[in-house]
Amino acid sequence: MVRTVYSPEYCLQYLEQYASQETFVLGLILGQISNARENVIHLARTPEEKPAESSSEASFTSEKTELEHNLLGVSEAWVADHARHVTRMLPGGIFVQGIFITSDEDIFEDPNYFSKVRAVLNYVYKALGMNQFMYGNYTNLNEKLILHMSTSTKVLTCKSIEVGVGKNSAIKPVDWKFLPKHQQWQRLDCYYEFDEVYPVIVKKSGISVKQQFQQILESAHKTISSSVMFIDGELKDGSEALEQLVKKKRPKSSAKCAQDAPKSMHVSLFVPFENSLPETVEYLECDGSIHFSGVVSSSVFMYPKATVSEAILAVKQDIIRSLASRFTMHCDALIDDNLLPEEKVCFNEPPRRVLVPVGSLYFCDYLFPGEAPAEALLSVKELLDLQITESEVICDVETPADTSEFDALDRDTSSEELLATPQEASQFMYITGICFAMLVLFVSIIIHYYDAIVHFISNLVSRS
Repeated sequence: MVRTVYSPEYCLQYLEQYASQETFVLGLILGQISNARENVIHLARTPEEKPAESSSEASFTSEKTELEHNLLGVSEAWVADHARHVTRMLPGGIFVQGIFITSDEDIFEDPNYFSKVRAVLNYVYKALGMNQFMYGNYTNLNEKLILHMSTSTKVLTCKSIEVGVGKNSAIKPVDWKFLPKHQQWQRLDCYYEFDEVYPVIVKKSGISVKQQFQQILESAHKTISSSVMFIDGELKDGSEALEQLVKKKRPKSSAKCAQDAPKSMHVSLFVPFENSLPETVEYLECDGSIHFSGVVSSSVFMYPKATVSEAILAVKQDIIRSLASRFTMHCDALIDDNLLPEEKVCFNEPPRRVLVPVGSLYFCDYLFPGEAPAEALLSVKELLDLQITESEVICDVETPADTSEFDALDRDTSSEELLATPQEASQFMYITGICFAMLVLFVSIIIHYYDAIVHFISNLVSRS
């Protein structure tokens, strides 16, 4: 059976825009795979690779420029890096499904070009699978899409190729269909609160922030994976389609509005009591603790015919992927990964999530403390090749971190340090007092025995 992919019509216009310029373009295919249907959501052009240090030889420069404008000059690592950054912006259930290319060459017939395509896709597949918490690859399918539009004939061809299996990968035809209307999506919103304390053991080299975040991420992944999801306060059958849940709640009087966009569903995650208990209990001598607290906002968009179990998986993936993205960005921004043991209190605030519109749904971006929504516009333009306005960025899904608890701990630590000074001062006063008392005692003895001392000294003088 031929694999069928559905895409909005503006993706065709996007391809034709670059094909009409008769320029080579490579980018990512972003979409969602469900048992009901496979949907492509957006096409994102890969930014041009920044040139390395300029060479003095003109021949080398011209040769490099020529290579960069065709498929053979593309860096696999550069495309994979683009895929990693874009994956951070994707909600749960949405993945990098493959690559698209506009060029004059027939990439499926020329062995050199197709070998390059295979190398790029395998590199992307391997790079996205390096961090399991990012859910970079769709687990149930190891095939990536290749969409090609000829700049001369404007003919569109799509095929799929197996990745991660070496050179003997199978190539299959794909039926790509464009939809004239925007695809409706079922939105699921969830706010998951973290409030956990983790032990810290200081090593000679200090405390690694990255290792502590990894510990938190592993614990969160284990907890969320075992959680039970309620939709609108009810436990649903995993095999039931999301659109069936909407129809059951829709009153008969609103049958005429059946074509309206479905309302958002509220999702709650609960951890069973037996799963919240540790498997083993052990005593450790710890040098400190990490209090990890906050609320993660999750907004997932599913094809209405997708099942409840697929929606559950997407929500859980979204929360873990968001945490992993924030931790990675935070660690990349640190000047030094190690915190010295002398630092009694340290406050780390990973970036917060904002939503950006992409077609009829939302992707996300992350803002560091102090950054304005305008920063998200740069990421959207560079990584997604989209032009949006600052007013379209939704910034209120998460609020900046509350630092009141940290300020209280900081004051307590400062008080402890200040209390050490009076103790030292009291010791000094104690010693000073003893010395002064000894001096007074010595002077008193001299005054009391003054006459005897004078008589004794005069006798010594007279004898001499």
